[in-house]
Amino acid sequence: MPSDNSEIIKVVSKFLDPKSVKIDKLEKIEDILKLPIQSYKFLDKEESTIIKNLFEVSKINEILKLDKEDPFQSLTILEESEESLEITENLKEKIEALKNKYPTLETKLIKAVTISALIESISKEKEAIETQAQKVLVAGLDAAGKTSLLSKFGGRLGISDMIATHPTKGVVRMKFGTSNLSLFIWDLGGQEEYRERYLNNPEQYFVQLDLLIYVIDIQDSERFEESLDYLDSILNSLVMLEERPYVLLFIHKYDPDLKGDPKILLNIELVKDNIGELLRSKKYDFEVEIYLTSIYSLISREPQFAKYIKKLMSAGYSLSDPTVKKVEGLGKTLEETLNAIIRLSESISSQLNDLDARLRAIESGAFQAAQGGQPLEISNPSLSRSGEGSRLTVLNELKDLFSKRKSLDF
Repeated sequence: MPSDNSEIIKVVSKFLDPKSVKIDKLEKIEDILKLPIQSYKFLDKEESTIIKNLFEVSKINEILKLDKEDPFQSLTILEESEESLEITENLKEKIEALKNKYPTLETKLIKAVTISALIESISKEKEAIETQAQKVLVAGLDAAGKTSLLSKFGGRLGISDMIATHPTKGVVRMKFGTSNLSLFIWDLGGQEEYRERYLNNPEQYFVQLDLLIYVIDIQDSERFEESLDYLDSILNSLVMLEERPYVLLFIHKYDPDLKGDPKILLNIELVKDNIGELLRSKKYDFEVEIYLTSIYSLISREPQFAKYIKKLMSAGYSLSDPTVKKVEGLGKTLEETLNAIIRLSESISSQLNDLDARLRAIESGAFQAAQGGQPLEISNPSLSRSGEGSRLTVLNELKDLFSKRKSLDF
């Protein structure tokens, strides 16, 4: 295991009732699996008794025999016959009556099975929890631009810029370290099959999470609802796992050539309002900031040039094509030339940013875009929390990576 038992037990112990469990006496992860189910702090005495009598389970490891998605399913599985069908229907009615009487029982059962699965995976070394480094998870729908955004803004962490980045398949895990922080970055592929896997097994992906970066493609309005539903499901998983990471929401692909586009501006307001409503519906107070982002932000003062670069970078050439291989040297030269032009554009525009920002602020009091280094304002239900010094340090380091310039672009 990457961490000693005491550190891992400390992570898992947040789910245990300190009044009934002597946590400091636990020596191995296996010891937790042998505890009675009432050791979970989210199960009260009555609920524990119901589970024990109904499912014939008394210990944490025994609850693993229940189905995570439908824990009541095992009660209705009988050999098919005319008599069994009648019994099954009666059982279903009783189960529904039980759910109505105890409306949170099913949710708590799912949580108990999920946490027990996590503990078992750790005990069998199938799942590792890194307790020393900070964990950052990057999520969003497929084609939202997650990996390109990560590679663009991650240069200081050693992530190379990528052109026409291919879709992420499954999870790409990366570890980076600097003098100020150590990071595990998980880039989650956004295809539907992968999303279902993450949400069906949240204990494998969302535990011990320090920062969630969620990316929404502002140009793809047809998928706003799908993306917000996915974000909602991720936040629900975090609530269940009692994780409270900082959340950075990137309204992405807000490219320089689209600024001032009425449709895009309306989309921004729509997404912002929906996110605010979603956050207010949560049990937890998540610390959230929303940013407008683009991988072409370095040339934000030259929208036509940005459009040209976008077209060039999105060209769908295969690197295995023999013709492409022959001009690999030319491609590198072109890339270096483009980088030089971008740096020149940035140098020129940065000299005008301060004056332009002051004039625009005076004339219109424009709201501050995250691309200019300030988060968009939303109605945030979160409250400040104490004891988060290390997380704040990491968050500030990361935010410093994502936005340096102090300009107003509206």
